[in-house]
Amino acid sequence: MLKKILIGLGAIIVVFVAIIAMQPSEFRIVRSATISAPAPAVFAQVNDFHNWEKWSPWEKLDPAMKKKYEGAPAGTGAIYSWVGNNEVGEGRMTITESRPNDLIGIKLEFLKPFAATNTTEFTFKPEGDQTVVTWSMFGENNLMSKAFGLFMNMDKMVGGDFEKGLAQMKAVAEAMPKNELTITRVFDAPRELVWKAWIDPEHVKRWWGPKDYTAPVSKIDLREGGKYLYCMRSPEGQDFWSTGVYREIIEPERIVSTHSFADEKGNVVPATHYSMSVDFPLETQMTVMFDAHEGKTKITLQHAGIPRVMFELAQAGWNESFDKLAVSLK
Repeated sequence: MLKKILIGLGAIIVVFVAIIAMQPSEFRIVRSATISAPAPAVFAQVNDFHNWEKWSPWEKLDPAMKKKYEGAPAGTGAIYSWVGNNEVGEGRMTITESRPNDLIGIKLEFLKPFAATNTTEFTFKPEGDQTVVTWSMFGENNLMSKAFGLFMNMDKMVGGDFEKGLAQMKAVAEAMPKNELTITRVFDAPRELVWKAWIDPEHVKRWWGPKDYTAPVSKIDLREGGKYLYCMRSPEGQDFWSTGVYREIIEPERIVSTHSFADEKGNVVPATHYSMSVDFPLETQMTVMFDAHEGKTKITLQHAGIPRVMFELAQAGWNESFDKLAVSLK
């Protein structure tokens, strides 16, 4: 009798293992949301792990969860690890690819309650004044994952978390000022050097302005109430002047200033002076933050007051200036 029972159990186990083996060897979970905010603002929520606590669906599951930030301050090389209760487990995320306002790739490593390594991607697609964010996770199903999938719907369970996270991200991004452009870049240089490159007139000439533009004039009176006056020259030889007043200076962490179009004498002029949108205000505000981490520097630029119709142009100009800044720091 016992022998028959054991044979029966063995047969059941063989069938069960066979069923497990027949499960898909790969999986992909995808969710999307449309957010009424420009791509740079949404991208910044994902590109910096410090921002995840505002919208991640898992942050509130364990208020006592231990978190650690390593590697780059943001973007490629940034690392976020956590240790929490049974609901959040233990693991680590590493940003492996970061293309501004386009794609973020993440290596996701679970350590507990079971070991697994998957890939997570966020894509950002601008559609007018909105951004379509797609959050996906994919990887291989090991034996444990296949067995787990027989009893739990992974797409429904994890996909439900993605939906909650995207909904919260939408709330955060849409609550931000509608006319604030936010750009984050990481430079492979110490903060003191990056700070100097930002406030030294001669160094500013090396990077101010978009690609193929030059900066023949840079005057800086670095004090609260002091002014700056920059000139950038197009490849065709047209000069564009800008000026502003420093409102707050915390060396080497933060600079807050106004920003306006100007003539060569520093007088504020409307944007139409340079054939730009009539919607551009006479004065906008720039906040630049410098964060140091392991010999690198993260710059977070917040430029408030830019009309939405000028977002793409302003974003492209700043990104190209930052490209030139990175080269000048080498």
